[in-house]
Amino acid sequence: METLINVDGKITRPEAACVPVLDHGFLFGDSVYEVLWWHHGALIQEKEHLDRLEASARRLYMGVQFTRAELVAAMEETLAAAGAVATDDAYVRLIVTRGTGPLGLDFRQVPRRSLIIVVAPAGRPAPEMFERGLHVALVDRLRMSMKALDPRAKTGNYLNNVLALHEARLAGADDAIMLNDAGDVTEATTANVYVVRDGRVTTPPLDAGILEGTTRMRILGLCIELGVAVEEATLRPEALLDAAEIFVSSSVKGILPVTQVDERPIGDGTPGPVTRQIRAAFEAAAAAESAAKRA
Repeated sequence: METLINVDGKITRPEAACVPVLDHGFLFGDSVYEVLWWHHGALIQEKEHLDRLEASARRLYMGVQFTRAELVAAMEETLAAAGAVATDDAYVRLIVTRGTGPLGLDFRQVPRRSLIIVVAPAGRPAPEMFERGLHVALVDRLRMSMKALDPRAKTGNYLNNVLALHEARLAGADDAIMLNDAGDVTEATTANVYVVRDGRVTTPPLDAGILEGTTRMRILGLCIELGVAVEEATLRPEALLDAAEIFVSSSVKGILPVTQVDERPIGDGTPGPVTRQIRAAFEAAAAAESAAKRA
């Protein structure tokens, strides 16, 4: 399959895709988006992603203006044009921008939303990447305050995360872990974070200032099904350093272990048994969902 872009119904290769300069998504990051995993012929957790898209839009005082049927049809049309087949894994980025209007911050005169879809090969982590795990850095840059721009809204304003990732890379790490203004752990730059101690999985609560991940929701449910103790609780940075296991999750990459925080190895520096168990259950759940949707 190839990478294609759909801008308001016009599907082109990336170099030919055009967004108007006066689109508020381009000018101000005034947009909402979701990244979906298209797995072997089906969109995984499609309902949860569209629920979150609409919730993000409400937090921006933005009506989506597209029905769910229209959004799904546009994604499927773009996937088909890209040549995606039932053995493929694809990355699908669904973006709704405020739209094009007068120059300035006031969006009351912007009448129509713009719909942009990016489809590309998923590039899921290879087995050796899972076995190596991620090296993360605790960076100084804080996660955006909920009182400034609620992180529960998945918006096109992503500079906080972009800079945190760059600062982690400058430190020789793969990704960053950001704290909030209380000094508590929030999330990685594009993934939720989980700590395993004494067989119990702990992930920060939503009010720490995190995105309510669709994969996070599935993992919480899978832990209950598997009989793995799980909780949402405040995590201090030291909880990362004395963890037996740490892993992160996102929609397309799934679950990846963290094997090093700053200069300290986690556990024995390899993926732990709880991480392996939950990853296997997550992949099985996605396969079952895909098969059911294709049936």
